[in-house]
Parts: sequence; C-alpha cells; structure tokens
Amino acid sequence: MPRPLLVSLSVRGLGVIEDSTLDFSDGFTVITGETGAGKTLLVDALTLCLGGDARSPRRGSEMIAAAVFLDSDGRELSLQRSLSAGSRLKAVLNGTPTSSEALRATGEGLLALHGQHDSLQLKSRADVLSLVDSFGSIDTSVLIGLRVELAALRGEQSRLGGSDEERTKESEFIEFQIREITSANIQSSNELEDSIEELIALTSVREQQGAIVALVELADGDDGSLLDQLGSGVATLGGLGPVGEAKASLSSAIEEFRDVLRDLRDVADNLEADGERIDYLNGRVELIRSLNRKYGGSLEAVERELAALTTRREFLDTATSRSHVIQDEIDEIEHQLVRESARIRSLRTTTATRLTHLVQEQLVRVALPNAQMSIEIDGEDGSDIDIQFRPNPGASAGSLQAIASGGELSRILLALSLVTASDGLVTVFDEIDAGVGGNVAQSIGECLADLGRNRQVIAVTHLATVAARAQHHFVVEKSVSGGQTTTLVRQLSDIERPTEIARMLSGDGSVPEALALAKQLLVAPSESSGI
Repeated sequence: MPRPLLVSLSVRGLGVIEDSTLDFSDGFTVITGETGAGKTLLVDALTLCLGGDARSPRRGSEMIAAAVFLDSDGRELSLQRSLSAGSRLKAVLNGTPTSSEALRATGEGLLALHGQHDSLQLKSRADVLSLVDSFGSIDTSVLIGLRVELAALRGEQSRLGGSDEERTKESEFIEFQIREITSANIQSSNELEDSIEELIALTSVREQQGAIVALVELADGDDGSLLDQLGSGVATLGGLGPVGEAKASLSSAIEEFRDVLRDLRDVADNLEADGERIDYLNGRVELIRSLNRKYGGSLEAVERELAALTTRREFLDTATSRSHVIQDEIDEIEHQLVRESARIRSLRTTTATRLTHLVQEQLVRVALPNAQMSIEIDGEDGSDIDIQFRPNPGASAGSLQAIASGGELSRILLALSLVTASDGLVTVFDEIDAGVGGNVAQSIGECLADLGRNRQVIAVTHLATVAARAQHHFVVEKSVSGGQTTTLVRQLSDIERPTEIARMLSGDGSVPEALALAKQLLVAPSESSGI
C-alpha cells in the first residue's frame, strides 16, 4: 500500500548550516556527526516546514527550509518556511502562500517527529485515543453521528422553549410583559416628549401662583386698589380736547389691564385642577421611562418588543406538540447512545489490553527492560484514556506524561511504532538512544531497522551500533574558516561509511581496530551483540 515519503530537505541560513540539501530514500536512514555539528538543526528545519517553531537562530539575513514529500497517493507536496531581514516567517504550500496552521495540518498526514524532549504524541490523550482506535480499526462514526443528531434535537428543543415546564414559565412571563406594555395604553411614540413639555409648562404656572394672586390683589383687589385709584384719578379729567382724548385712552387701558388681570385670576382659580393634571403627567412620565428602560430605550423599541413578544407567545402556543415529538426522539437516541457507547468502550478496552501486551513485549528492545506500561480505559465510551507507567520495579506507577523522562517517552513511542507500523507515516527520531549503549543500543538499532521495513524512518544518532543498521547514511560535518563556523551535510557511500562508524566508536575514523570493528558492524551487526 502506498505511504508517504520524504523526498528531500533543503536548508539555508539556519544556525551553522549555510546551504545544504538532503535527498532521501525509503527505508532506514541515519544522520550522524560530531557534537555541535548541527544534526539537530535538520530536525529544526523539518519542524519549521511542518508549521512549528525552530529553536535555532537564522544565519545571516535570510533563512529558508523546504521539504518535498510524496503523499500516500503519490502526489508531490512542497512545504516551505522562509524568513528575510525585517520580515516575519512566511509559509508556502506547493508554491502558494499559506499559514503555518495549514502546513501543520498537511504535515500531520505525512510525518511523525519524535524528539527526546518533544514526545507530544504521548502527552495528548486525544492522540493516544486516536492511536487505540486506529490500531483496533474501531469505527466511531455511528457514535459521533448519534451525538451530532442528539445535539441538533436538543438545540431545536431549546429553541422551542425547552421542556414543558420551561415553556410554561416563559409563556407566563411573556404574558406579564405583554400586559405591562398594553396596560400602559401608549398614545404615540412622542408621548414622553409631549408629556414632559406639558408638565414643564404647568409646573411653571404653579410655581408662580403666589405672585399671580398678589399681583391681582394689588392691582384690582378691594376698594383702594391701584386700578381703583387710577380710575378715580382719570375720572377727574375733563372730557374735551386733548385731555378728553387722553382720558378715553387711559380708561381703555385700565379696562384692558382689568381683562388681563381677570385672565390671571382664572389661571389661579384653575390651579387646583392643574395640580391633578400635573400628578397624572408625572405618573405617565415615570411609567413610560420604566418601559423604555425594560424594553429597549424608546417607545419605538417598546412597540417592536411588543410585536416580538406577541409572535413568541403564538410560537410557544404551537410548540408543545412538536416538543413532545422531539422529546420522544431524544429519548430514543439517548438509549441508542448508551448502547453504542458501551460497545465502543468494550472495543477500546479489548484493543488497549492487546496493545498493552504487544508494547510490553517491545520495551526490552527499546532499553526499558524493567518498565511496565498499561493503557487504562474509563468513561462511558472509553474516551477517558491514560497510559500508566512504572519505570522500575518498586517504583510508583503514574500517568506516563507526568513521570516519564524525555528519553523514556521517545523509546515508548518507538515501541508503539514497532507495534503499530501499519500507519506508514514518515517517522523521525531525534536522539532517542541518548544515554544508552552496548546491547541496548544495538537492540534500538534493530528496532529502527525493523520499523524501516514498513515505513521511511530517519534517526539522528550518536551511536555506532544504531548507525550501522541503517540503509542510508548522512553525515553532518562542521568547519571553521575566517572565524566563521559552517556545516556541510553529505550522504556517505558504502566505502565511506566504515570510517564514520569507526569515528563514532573511537573518536578517530583512522584507528585500525575501530575501522575493523565498524566493518564488522556493517556486515553482520547481529553477530556483534557483545560489543
């Protein structure tokens, strides 16, 4: 069955790597080199191409990392990240600008990267669950479909007003709101402004009542008022000539003044009735303002809310029958969901037990001879999953992600990969053999070689016994010139490999004994188990 393949990796301006391109082949490939030469930079470059962040700084003003893959259908995919001076990291997929998230999503179906310090696949319970389901060929589509259907029905039921009790409560509250608005008997959308304007006018008159009464009494009250005195004075004037004309004008003015005073007297007499009107208007203003606060801030909004409440009341009146149908459907799906969850949990439990047994058998091969691991399943559908790990006899067992070291996580991943090799992803291991040697190192090399028969495997290693098991070998070499350190990556031929293996064994590839041993490891590594 076709599976993904890393075709090439190009790196420019990353750390000490000036410009290198690696062309990969299928099977098991190792990358070796002296400490500090830049082996991990190649892993950083792959991380960048897969949408992640690199730990290494760029070299100079420009950095480019580009990886070319063939997917499981044989299609070529190019993933690239670049950084220029003064700019941000750019992502490119098949020559088209994209996002790091898009690169990450694409990369998830191509390559699995297992670093000593970044074994995230075992730290995510969702990934562990996915691993169990994939290994057991567990189809959860029915379970997912039932949950989607149940969520849709509950959403519709909620839109119908929930349960009968909830719908009754909402209907009663809506009735209260409708009565509150309609009982106010709003006359127009301008009633608040009109009422305030009239209230201001009436209040102003009321505040001047004392002044009106005093003025009327002073000007036209009992005998001896100003108008009486003025009238008596005018009466003494003659009736002929200019004086007579003045007398007529003054008499007319006095009568007009009396008319104005009579109007003021009427206003004062009506103030008691106006007081009732003022009290009414105060009540209206407060009522309308209260409605505005509750229903939208204006009488226009209150009117719109009344229409919406009326519509909602009519809807709730007809929702009961549909709600009963929905509830019957929900009850049936919940019963199906319980049965399907129990079935999936049973499958996951069985698969987890089988996977635990198979992985436990591989732990010796990956330098964890005394460790114990188990995949624990819990929850209605078995989705509450955890890997329990005991590194040594007598030690307390606990959640793998809480107590395992980076190296232990990587080796358990290797054991899992040996058991679940059918997933076929390109698999990269970054120094998972750190801290081991002898028979254990050779066993890890054999494990990686076995894994390379089912998928493309690339390992960064410092152990000769691991490197000797590879089919393809790249070496990272650094040099210093003019105060600058640069790195060159090249693929070794079969003739060159013994020298590099000898260097890994003794630190010097020209030592005859080391060279002889390197050739022995390359020809028949299984016979050198005592090394």
